[in-house]
Amino acid sequence: MHEQEEEYRRAAESAAGMLARRPLSAEMLERKLLEKNFGAPAAAYAVERMRLLGAIDDAAFAEQVVRACARKGYGELRIRQELRARGVAESVAAQALRGFAPEADVLYRLLDKRLRGDVSDRRACEKAMAALQRRGFTFAQIREAMREYRARAEEEQ
Repeated sequence: MHEQEEEYRRAAESAAGMLARRPLSAEMLERKLLEKNFGAPAAAYAVERMRLLGAIDDAAFAEQVVRACARKGYGELRIRQELRARGVAESVAAQALRGFAPEADVLYRLLDKRLRGDVSDRRACEKAMAALQRRGFTFAQIREAMREYRARAEEEQ
């Protein structure tokens, strides 16, 4: 029994160390503890201990990920994918993304970086739109951004 208590203590210490370096979701923390060869009960204990101590908060973690991804110019679909990969529950991700809308100028800047004001090359426009899609923007957002970009480009000519 003493050996099991020692493993639980070491798992909790390891979890605290990981969280001191960077925020993690509960699922990510548990995965990392399992990778460090702690048993599943010890890993679960450590995660719950960190949650009780307030060191883990998946909702706050998700909001932090949303802000970081938005700064990188990612759309909602890509952010949702990032949250899923980081072990954030879908309901927590949905709450963190509530009210998220990419700024129109983000899409405009990304298009301008690719097209540099030239909308005459259909292939280049398609490639730019595909790049936005890979960044996680919806087709409706991309179509609207492209329409606005074309209108501005034609005004400038």
